[in-house]
Amino acid sequence: MNIVFSTTRQWNPGDEFILLGCINLLHQIIGDFNPIIYNRNPQIRRSRKRDIIKAIDNFLQKDFIEKFLDNSVKERPAMDYADMVVFAGSPEWRGRRLTKLYSSIVEFNIPTLFLGLGSGTGSINIHELNLTKDEMSVLTKSGLITCRDCSNQDKENTEIIIHNLPCPALYSSNTEKKITQVKKIGLIYGTYKAVKDNNVSKDTYEYLMKTYNHIIKSYGNEYEIEFIAHYIDELTHFPTDFPNQKIKYSYDSKDYLDIYSQYDLVIGHRVHGIGISASMAIPGIMILHDSRSQTVKGFAASIVNVGSSLNSLDTLIQSKITNISNENFKLMEHKKAFQTQYLKLLSVTCNSLQI
Repeated sequence: MNIVFSTTRQWNPGDEFILLGCINLLHQIIGDFNPIIYNRNPQIRRSRKRDIIKAIDNFLQKDFIEKFLDNSVKERPAMDYADMVVFAGSPEWRGRRLTKLYSSIVEFNIPTLFLGLGSGTGSINIHELNLTKDEMSVLTKSGLITCRDCSNQDKENTEIIIHNLPCPALYSSNTEKKITQVKKIGLIYGTYKAVKDNNVSKDTYEYLMKTYNHIIKSYGNEYEIEFIAHYIDELTHFPTDFPNQKIKYSYDSKDYLDIYSQYDLVIGHRVHGIGISASMAIPGIMILHDSRSQTVKGFAASIVNVGSSLNSLDTLIQSKITNISNENFKLMEHKKAFQTQYLKLLSVTCNSLQI
């Protein structure tokens, strides 16, 4: 089988953690298949209505030389090779960047799954989303839709059924780590100086700086502490912010399974850094700076809001450290329980689609 996954590659590792979770779940139902990506990386696919670069590219293609060189679904060739399309999480599951994908699904009547959609609002109201004709058609015919943050499903959604399940990043790792005591703590670094959509606000950055310096001072003598970066811009600014500290980074998203596995407790602002940790049964504390609290609850993480007192953070950290073995076990059970639900839904859906 050829399965096309809507994701980003070499942009946000979190998207690739979700992709890995989707692939791991589907392997248990379908077995072997060819994973193909529809790459939404903004460097590869631009979403502007009037894009001069795309206009020049289209003009140059009059000689039929393919100008889209990324190793992913291309703009011109037909997508008739696809047996199924999987929208792998993310709030970006519609819009201009996905025009080619939706039109191809409609053209070739390709079965679809939406796994771990992000709404950002707590519900998906298809009547308020200004969906295109193709988007509406695909969504209403989809074999399965799960949402990672839809605690209050819109009552007007009579055309579709949405299942509220954790983000598939919870299944990015096929193995779990047994933790009996905290030896090493991972802190997820972020800065407002990185590029848009891979940065944080200045207020969040200042809170991270205050919080991380406090953690280093309060816990650094007893526990080994390291930082994790998800985006290359962060490597430029980290030495100035934390000159005597160590930071881990890789261009390859799969390396983060090894990186995060080294820690017994993870603290930070990146939802899917907490998610890949949870997949390995490593407890997390999310420093919440946006509206994605429901997503983090799917990872059974504790939450500290930007601006919370350091005393409340200390109380939470100390509780995690004291009860780490129990927290570790509860995460294993949490992951197992929702995996059962995922696999049941996927099995029923794939059978009905004759896949």
